[in-house]
Amino acid sequence: MSDNSRPVAVARTVLIVLGVVDLVRGIMHTFVLGWAAENIARIAPHPDALMLLGVFGNSNLLTGALYLLVAFRAREIAGYILGIIPVAYFVGTVGIRLNGVSMESEFNGKYMMLAYFLVCIVTFIYFVVARRREAKA
Repeated sequence: MSDNSRPVAVARTVLIVLGVVDLVRGIMHTFVLGWAAENIARIAPHPDALMLLGVFGNSNLLTGALYLLVAFRAREIAGYILGIIPVAYFVGTVGIRLNGVSMESEFNGKYMMLAYFLVCIVTFIYFVVARRREAKA
């Protein structure tokens, strides 16, 4: 199993795309925050909500840069990173729900995030299955 195998290449490509998506999300959440909240996420522009979105944007800038770093410098783990992403968000969602917090706004960003997670999960499953097949060959 080399880090130049097809499943590694597919996972790496997906991670590059997600890295760019996260950088764009980070820019939107930090530099065009009010516009993004109103026109994309459709959440109430309360100052506390905007501050939290901005802080989340900082995190998006970090994850986007890290995804690109992994894709270009440690490509053999790209598939595993794609498996970790939805797990981390799931754990975070459980924590939020355990604290009794729920959305009151429409939050259109959820549709993009569902697609994001679906891409992660499908690519991770492909990566694991294809790597096992390679190992047997």
